[in-house]
Amino acid sequence: MENYGTIWVCICCMLTHANGECCADDRHGGDGNEPLSAIEAPFTVAMGMVFEEHAEDCKARTQGRWPDNHCDRDCETDAYSTSQCEGCGSYLHGERHAMTLFKGV
Repeated sequence: MENYGTIWVCICCMLTHANGECCADDRHGGDGNEPLSAIEAPFTVAMGMVFEEHAEDCKARTQGRWPDNHCDRDCETDAYSTSQCEGCGSYLHGERHAMTLFKGV
């Protein structure tokens, strides 16, 4: 699989990937966007971002390894974004989470 870099997705896309279920419509704003619907074959996603894309001051980079406490990787979460979700296309503002986009062979 070829790495196509980091995409930023809404909480509903992240939860759908992680748990197989989505937020209630009122949580997603009722905009009718299906989580992860913008990701089409042959592309797939994985949670988080690749090591090289972490911020220079991230513990993953400064320690040269993944930290034992995964909550320290704040660079994988944008607490408030006005950008479009790259997973479903929603324009609703809010939290965005990093996912890595891969293309199958």
